[in-house]
Amino acid sequence: MQGLAPLYALIQCSGISNVTFIQLAEHLSCELSEIPSQTDERLLSSGLTRAQIAQLHADYSRPVERLLKWQAQADKTARQIVLCTDKQYPFALMLMADRPLMLFVEGNVELLSCQQIAIVGARRATAVGKQQAYNFAQQLAQRHWVITSGLAQGIDAQAHRGALHAKGGTIAVLGHGHQHMYPKHHGMLREEILAGKGCVVSEYFPNQPPKPLHFPRRNRIISGLSMGTFVVEAQHKSGSLITANQALHENRTVFAMPGRIDDLNVGGCHALIKEGALLVDHVD
Repeated sequence: MQGLAPLYALIQCSGISNVTFIQLAEHLSCELSEIPSQTDERLLSSGLTRAQIAQLHADYSRPVERLLKWQAQADKTARQIVLCTDKQYPFALMLMADRPLMLFVEGNVELLSCQQIAIVGARRATAVGKQQAYNFAQQLAQRHWVITSGLAQGIDAQAHRGALHAKGGTIAVLGHGHQHMYPKHHGMLREEILAGKGCVVSEYFPNQPPKPLHFPRRNRIISGLSMGTFVVEAQHKSGSLITANQALHENRTVFAMPGRIDDLNVGGCHALIKEGALLVDHVD
């Protein structure tokens, strides 16, 4: 875990994105974990401010110790902090320009490197949409696909449940730290995922609470981990469309399920199909 402290410092540095840090490492001809140890002169010449350099050089030993303590306090399920510099960091995420610098994982970390399909959709889904998400997840899990989603209400939850019913693998990506649960009533589903040898993952520190801006950021991990994203139900303005657009940005396949033309809950799916998403009417 020697690389944890420098990556923690990068995350704490204000005003600089993951993409910029990755570009900065290329500019400085060094590893990401080596950026905080660069001299002030080199960092200044790269465009960083003195305030940002001070943040990079700060002592983060105590918060890093807290993270390691969180990892060591695993009870029923294993906990692991996976850095983007680790060999077991998912290859699919390594292809992303805006990849998370670290992942906090509970459960079966090996699932992160398995072939995955993301199933996402409306939180206020119809009964038909929920049933279809469940059925498709179950059948895909039976065909040895890992089902990845966001543990949200509606389509997400049913996708996880369908995979669990098939005794297949499923990954829940959180928009908050592991010490929180949103929505709270999905705490039992989360435990079922872990008990079923699934995986719960987040890029947020364990004590970080849910915030509105976290969930669009979370969506890029859902699509980034997966070979394709399947949108079951979505209105025109939907977080699921953010996930689909991010999948397209990362050159992943987007699938969408059609519905009645007068059903507002599938307007976003129809828009995706018009734009070239693959129309899905059968698991094959």
